[in-house]
Amino acid sequence: MSQKADEKQKNKKPRRGRGEGSIRFIERIQKYECRYSVGVDENGKPIIKNIYAKKKSDALAQMRDDLAAIGKGTYVDPSEKSLYAYCKEWYELYKEPSLTRSNTKLKYEGSLKRLEKSTIANVMLKDLNLELIQKYYNDLKKQGKSEATIKITHTLINGALEHAEETKKILKNFARKAIIPKTDTEDEGDIRALTEEQEKMFLEDMAARSHYYMFALFMLNTGLRPGEAIALNRSDLIIKGNKVRVAKTYNKDAKNKVQNTTKTQSSKRTIPVPKNIIKLMQEYMLKQKNNGESDPLFQTLNGTRLTPRNVLRQFKAAGKRIGCDWVNLHTMRHTFASKLFKEGVDIKVISKLLGHKDVSTTYNIYVHFIDNIVDDSVQVLNADIPKNLPEKNKKKKDNIVKLKEAK
Repeated sequence: MSQKADEKQKNKKPRRGRGEGSIRFIERIQKYECRYSVGVDENGKPIIKNIYAKKKSDALAQMRDDLAAIGKGTYVDPSEKSLYAYCKEWYELYKEPSLTRSNTKLKYEGSLKRLEKSTIANVMLKDLNLELIQKYYNDLKKQGKSEATIKITHTLINGALEHAEETKKILKNFARKAIIPKTDTEDEGDIRALTEEQEKMFLEDMAARSHYYMFALFMLNTGLRPGEAIALNRSDLIIKGNKVRVAKTYNKDAKNKVQNTTKTQSSKRTIPVPKNIIKLMQEYMLKQKNNGESDPLFQTLNGTRLTPRNVLRQFKAAGKRIGCDWVNLHTMRHTFASKLFKEGVDIKVISKLLGHKDVSTTYNIYVHFIDNIVDDSVQVLNADIPKNLPEKNKKKKDNIVKLKEAK
């Protein structure tokens, strides 16, 4: 062997051993490519993984980490599926079959539609991180989505990624630590009610400034959910019987906004309406543009059905003017419940009127109302408690004071 050939042989880098993978520089993309086996498929053929990096050292480091993990049995192959594709697959295979409420299904499907239109939809699971997920939630807030809407979106993404982690498609579910941003739009979780004075001021303001006055008055005296009240048709108001039939709900995310279903089976109900409200409703209905039985019970000036967003805007504006900027659509329902509790109506009756599944639901939501009423009721005992000490005790107290002064 010549001296030149001998030096060439010494400088030649050792060939990578079997199972150690290979590395090459691809001129076209100006990146290093590592190829190595991460296991075998069901036919016994090797599963080859390709990774790319601008720096050779980075590519080699990633490959070595993966090969070491394979050797220890801890390797997880990042999924090549996009976030949207995986969420859709998870929902259809695992979540949808377990859902019994059609309204809940519509919320999940609405979340999928929003996700599909977002920039994060096409991000591969392997490329996801907490920052990308948090940015998506923050963007939803900027778009005016409610906190409840962002929560159901998070439930979808978090559920899918939890499954991906469990089945070792990803190393970590980053959605787990994402924060749901607080929004200024309606939040059912804010359980506050108007006082008698605040309610009076609110209705006076609505009567003077908004054509949604009757909608507010009706909700304050029936306790319907916003979606239930908006979905009502003229035929649902039983004028002769002073009642209203609740069998539908409004869902802004559905193709057909009015759904022939309610939140729960117990939400389908027929409840009484105060006679004075019925009389006012008759006057209100005579002024409506559309008067067919299937037309909306509550209409805009153009005769169309109200939308939660527009009603909420009017309610919040009125609430702000009277110093209650926390007012939202559910405030009417909470105020209705609060008044019934104060009047001593049995909780079972209140639960039935509100359309709750059972009494425990009513109690859990309005426990602070009940506690406040209990606290206030104890104050009745003040009437029998003397304001001053009896004369004998007073003399005894004066003697004790004099004795202390003498000392």
